[in-house]
Amino acid sequence: MAEPDVVPALVALGFSLNESRAYAALLVESPATGYEVGVRAQIPRSAVYGVLRRLVKAGAARQIAGSPIRFAPAPAEELMALLRKRFEHSTGQLEQAIRSLDTTPQVPDAYSVRGYDRILEEAERLVRGAEAQLVLSGWPRELDHLSGELRKAHKRRVLVVVFSHAAVPGLPGEVLTYGLDESQLEDFWRHRLVVVADDRRTLIAATERAESDSAVVSETPAIAELATSQIALDITLLSQRRKIDVQDLMARMLGNRVGRLDTLLAKRGRGP
Repeated sequence: MAEPDVVPALVALGFSLNESRAYAALLVESPATGYEVGVRAQIPRSAVYGVLRRLVKAGAARQIAGSPIRFAPAPAEELMALLRKRFEHSTGQLEQAIRSLDTTPQVPDAYSVRGYDRILEEAERLVRGAEAQLVLSGWPRELDHLSGELRKAHKRRVLVVVFSHAAVPGLPGEVLTYGLDESQLEDFWRHRLVVVADDRRTLIAATERAESDSAVVSETPAIAELATSQIALDITLLSQRRKIDVQDLMARMLGNRVGRLDTLLAKRGRGP
């Protein structure tokens, strides 16, 4: 991991920006004095020693006695092991505290999610929790991100159905695509992602990797049914254009809705 990458990764784990810069500076050159760290990490001299003392206290750095005092980073492997242990301990405490409340919060019928990364986290959660069926429509970038969880779902014998207008990476299950060039599609279509799990949970999202990206996550079966039906329509149009037989797949996706509708239409065609 390059020095610029270390800083945001540490900030995401709860270190301050200056602490992250100081640790990255020590990784590049150590042992180093507070002055040297301050220059390399662009931290004011008045603040750098406080930053380094906090790193030492957190176990991320070591103080070397002498005149002047120097500092060295904790080896990255040791720091990661320490952070993992602390995280597991903290999550264990949280789990115990929540259980002690003896209450189960009511899940809202629908809620919004903002930010590209959070949208993908919610999509992964839906895929991970699927028990019988997953129906997805999206672009290669987002589908590739979900590929690991999709493979796990497929191994659990979950029916996985994926539709995309663009050529997508190797995915498990039933994958139906026009195989079009993604860059050409982007000229007139925006990135969108739809995930439907077990005909009940649905995510419909804008996935432009922009600050304005947002999604709706729903627990309403009617919304799941509408989203699945839209994807089924896209697959049906693909089958007509490419002369692909998807009758069995439609029956598996839509259940007895297909058969019942065909029966009613047949009866009407015969007349009274």
